[in-house]
Amino acid sequence: MALTPYPWLEEAAGRLDAMQDHLPNAILIHGMAGVGTYELARWFAERLLCESPNMDGSACGQCQGCRMLHANTHPDCRIVVSEFLANALDLPYTPTDVASSSKKLSREVRIHQFRALSDFFNMAPHRGGKRVVLVYPTDMVRAEAAASLLKSMEEPPEGMIFLLAADDIDAVLPTIRSRSRLLRVGVPNRDEALQWLKAQKRSPKAPEEALAMAGGAPILALKDTTGYTLTTKAQKTLHDLLAKGASLTPDNIIRSYSVDMTVPAVALYLSRWCYDLLRVKSGSTPHFFIHEGEVMTAITNGASMKNLLSLNAAVAEMRRSAEHPLSARQVWEGALLVYAKALGAPL
Repeated sequence: MALTPYPWLEEAAGRLDAMQDHLPNAILIHGMAGVGTYELARWFAERLLCESPNMDGSACGQCQGCRMLHANTHPDCRIVVSEFLANALDLPYTPTDVASSSKKLSREVRIHQFRALSDFFNMAPHRGGKRVVLVYPTDMVRAEAAASLLKSMEEPPEGMIFLLAADDIDAVLPTIRSRSRLLRVGVPNRDEALQWLKAQKRSPKAPEEALAMAGGAPILALKDTTGYTLTTKAQKTLHDLLAKGASLTPDNIIRSYSVDMTVPAVALYLSRWCYDLLRVKSGSTPHFFIHEGEVMTAITNGASMKNLLSLNAAVAEMRRSAEHPLSARQVWEGALLVYAKALGAPL
């Protein structure tokens, strides 16, 4: 077996290798963000397009095909990613012909990106081998764009394979899932992930905490490419507010708001905090905030499990609409008021 992008991907890579003699039209590689779904899909694309593979089947890294793929210029490969991830991963992006007034980079894979592939689908392979379309994140392909993708997936040109990668399998449209061979990438065990994380040149100062906050996903612990990160100051402010529990007052909330408290980042932080509150209330230990067990035990003593479950549901709803809030400050104040009330604050 050739070396995979990350050591914990060996088992999943082996299952991909086993498909090479009878490749399906589409393979959907899924797992939580930060475990390497995109990286594994790209690794497999390299194996399929390498023109002088090594004895073990691995990509040589030296042939013309490998060099072009590394430069994102291979004529038989198209990588379709969201505008946001194209910027984060330094990948090519096909802009829409319609000018947008929005300054935010789109997190969705959009219909114009699949329409731009029409010429690619109609051409013969330039290098005489397979052709690959890699799509990520497939869980951010909406129904309108999926209609264009599905047509090509159902009747692909000869030698064409779709490599789809997703961070949330439940958010992938059923029509896409049903037309793909599913391959799950699991989270590595803690010791393996920590060993890898500590060996990196830019390993975080507190790797155990970083790995916990990333939900056990080592790539995410090393570099957050989600864009949902609070500044150090904003994170400390939010932590101190949440740690007050039932003693949190409306005045505390109003005075602490700043423009750094972006709704998606706050919603993610709050969802992790509430998840750990439920774990502690159930007699377990925190999953994300591994050093906050005593604090969470203290602030949940006066809260009922029913209230905590309701709080968790409210935060989940906040996350669903986090990208399109009517007012960031209003969302911030409302969420923390609900939090304080759930913990028994006399509001």
